[in-house]
Amino acid sequence: MRTIFFTLVAILALTGAEILMAHHSVPVNFDQSSSITVEGVLTEIRWANPHSHFRMNVTDEEGATVEWLVEMGALNTMKRSGFEMHLFLVGGPVVITGWPGRRDRVVFLNQALLYDGTELICAGVRCGPEDEN
Repeated sequence: MRTIFFTLVAILALTGAEILMAHHSVPVNFDQSSSITVEGVLTEIRWANPHSHFRMNVTDEEGATVEWLVEMGALNTMKRSGFEMHLFLVGGPVVITGWPGRRDRVVFLNQALLYDGTELICAGVRCGPEDEN
């Protein structure tokens, strides 16, 4: 009986780890073979672990306002790599280019064109002016 219990616990632990890895995996959640560009207004900026993200309002082809989620890396990693957080402004227009999500209206940040014309090239978690990369 004890052996069955420990076997079940081990199976559950391994299955849970696999699910967590899939949740945090960029290749599983984003199509890295293509790129999309989304233009809108930042409505929320959340610098957090395990994922930082933006929410932005985008006008779709029919003229309706829809919300997009822009995902990024972990806050700690982004800070250590010099991510330029202070350049992003809620309420400001932004153009995001990145890998399309496998879910609707989700993109992984690769490049940002900010309200003041600043262009940031993002390589993984680092995001800085184009001439710094």
